[in-house]
Amino acid sequence: MAITIKADTLQALADWKAGKPVRSLELGHVHRMRDLPDAAPMIDTSKRFHNDQERAHAFVFAVIEHCQKFLFVQDPHELFLKQCSIVKEEFPELTPEERTGAESLAWKALLVGWRKAIAGHAESEYIEVQRSGVAA
Repeated sequence: MAITIKADTLQALADWKAGKPVRSLELGHVHRMRDLPDAAPMIDTSKRFHNDQERAHAFVFAVIEHCQKFLFVQDPHELFLKQCSIVKEEFPELTPEERTGAESLAWKALLVGWRKAIAGHAESEYIEVQRSGVAA
């Protein structure tokens, strides 16, 4: 199965690289799970985590850019995961939740395009992200 990267995903990548705002979703979780003896894990609301959206999205776009260089033919998901493991070395500060969310968004954007990848959420869940240090 060959994958052709959709034009809107490439446009989101170009906008990110140019320092322009990109409409997206918040990545990562604000709470962690707490293990309980003899019970199912539950959400630990005692501490709220801040996820660095710029850093997480920098990873998303680095993965997309890296995957852009390869022809996805035989096993695209296996190749994608290999590229993620290469790119994640450049982002050692990502939390596991940020990395998982970023990889999920990147994979979906590569498969169906950026707009479809972020579609279907409540308006309050959308954010704008922008690469800092670049004059738009």
